[in-house]
Amino acid sequence: MECTIVDVFAETPLSGNQLAVVRGACHLDTSAMQAIALEMNFSETSFVVNEHSGEARVRIFTPARELPFAGHPTLGTAWVLGRDRDSYSLHLQAGCVQVTFEAGGIAWMKPPPVEQGETLSVGSAAALLGLPSNDIDTRYPCGFATVGPSFALIGVNGLDALRRARVRPDAYTDLLGSSEIGVFAFAEGAYSVDAHFAARMFHHRGLREDPATGSATTAFAAHIRSLGVRGNIVVEQGFEIGRPSRLYLDVAETIRVGGKVRPVMTGRFDPGCVDAVTSARP
Repeated sequence: MECTIVDVFAETPLSGNQLAVVRGACHLDTSAMQAIALEMNFSETSFVVNEHSGEARVRIFTPARELPFAGHPTLGTAWVLGRDRDSYSLHLQAGCVQVTFEAGGIAWMKPPPVEQGETLSVGSAAALLGLPSNDIDTRYPCGFATVGPSFALIGVNGLDALRRARVRPDAYTDLLGSSEIGVFAFAEGAYSVDAHFAARMFHHRGLREDPATGSATTAFAAHIRSLGVRGNIVVEQGFEIGRPSRLYLDVAETIRVGGKVRPVMTGRFDPGCVDAVTSARP
């Protein structure tokens, strides 16, 4: 099996969100894929189950579970498999997602539909992020959305509040209960003058932060579209953890999410490792 590591939503090498793409994985069962994803220990690892001309069937795993859809694995995997084409389609658990490659090096995807959920009170949102209530930007109602993974979307007042945001595990347990809901905090303004929003995305009760989250940014795009925002939007993420990332949004009747992909390395799994993960496990 060949493994390619790329950085997704990366304007420069060694930035953005890391992804391992495993090709030739048709003989692996779910437990073997999960074991390899844990070994890689990136936000996600994708497994190419089969490839055809212009399309492939792909499964996506975090170190702990399988996901029906995730943004940076979709862009990164399509780039690895089809960057010499105009477009490439991935068949995921959530459905078929087409990725197009355009001038300027940006890969664009049309994500699955976003399911918008209940709202979250200002007090609850503030408690969740460990901030005073006046740090919550009430122009953007706090709420939940699902696009494969589920997220709580919380707007805050500026970069200072965004930097101070820390998910409180006790508030997370009380308000969300599940460790499978991400917390996506965002603020108008960003680190670069040509960007519109900055964001942070916290996993697993805030114990892990994601450098760039295409699915959460998709949910965010649907959220701001419901408030009347349209057009081309640039979101920056990962600056607080040393992995600066840039996500491009085309917010219209159809949402598109884009980013650049940078290659890092390609290698092969040791045969002993392959034998271990494909043998019977206790």
